[in-house]
Amino acid sequence: MKRGLELLESNSKNIVENQDGSFQVPSQMGSMSYEVRLIGQSWVCTCPDFEYRQVEACKHIFAVRMMIATKTYLRDEPKPKVFAEDAIPCDRCGSIRTIRYGQSSGKQVFKCKDCQHKFTEPSLLKKAKFSPELVTLTLDLYFSGLSLRKIARNLSDHFRIDINYSTIYTWIQKYIPIITEYVNSLAPQLSTTWHADEVFIRTRDGNVMQHGYSMGFLWNIMDRETRFLIASKLTEKRDVVAAIDAFKEAAKNAHGITPEKVHTDALRHYHSGVKVFPNAERVQSGIRKKTANNNRIERMNGTVRERTKVLRGLKTVETPIIDGQRIQYNFVKPHIALDGKTPGQVAGLDVNGWKELLGRAVRGSNGL
Repeated sequence: MKRGLELLESNSKNIVENQDGSFQVPSQMGSMSYEVRLIGQSWVCTCPDFEYRQVEACKHIFAVRMMIATKTYLRDEPKPKVFAEDAIPCDRCGSIRTIRYGQSSGKQVFKCKDCQHKFTEPSLLKKAKFSPELVTLTLDLYFSGLSLRKIARNLSDHFRIDINYSTIYTWIQKYIPIITEYVNSLAPQLSTTWHADEVFIRTRDGNVMQHGYSMGFLWNIMDRETRFLIASKLTEKRDVVAAIDAFKEAAKNAHGITPEKVHTDALRHYHSGVKVFPNAERVQSGIRKKTANNNRIERMNGTVRERTKVLRGLKTVETPIIDGQRIQYNFVKPHIALDGKTPGQVAGLDVNGWKELLGRAVRGSNGL
């Protein structure tokens, strides 16, 4: 420390702060200089003493630390900005001497120890009252099976965050299309064997009445090996046009990968749908056909039925909820048959969880 003080006294004007937050400290032995940098909570220096003798802090580090302390506390000058990977700099003075200081509307509040300014971390979602973490938490809870009102009540009971259930539905309508556009731009590594099936879904636009309710049809197309849900298409009718539309959507999301075999049930409209892929063979499943069953996608359809029971029907076939369910299945929910991985991971897409999905989607839509 004494040698560091001597170095500071003799070369204080020659210690220069670089644009990236590091410091250039001149050597006492010659014309060369060394770089001092703060990484995380540790100071590092490029001098031989620090690199080869494994000292905790060399004289150059001591000189920089004392220079910062002198400017900050004795001369009442703004604290120099220093590099730190996890530091949240003050948005007023630039200091990284900041501490967590409670929360406001679900957002982390920080306090600067130099200028006493309180601020929140810059949000990924512009002009949003609530944090991205809270938004993605509600998306996860909703597509895991909780109703909008239950989510709002849990946030109030456990986190003291008062939010109306309609706000959560607004987030679904706003952010699911953005995330959907992003995930549809990804190219999964699929096999050449697919499964297709359709399931009844309650919707106001449905063309069929069942038990007094209007029913639409959800067409699901899944890859056999990765269990990646390639397409989910909700339609009013169960006809040739609907089947073709579902397979066209699958072709778009597969990004050039085409199936050699497509397992379906006995519905005749699949014959026209599979023709979207000229070289694909339709394999009709049946109870007695052990090698041509559709069990994998039937299990996934069971998951869809469990979720739609809570929804009590969909208002329109254009609802973003169907895309949200597909995202939850592919990128959020681990699969036991896939050794605890998500279908997205098995398909070579290294993005998981609603928070990461929202972050990448928003940055992409903003051109960042």
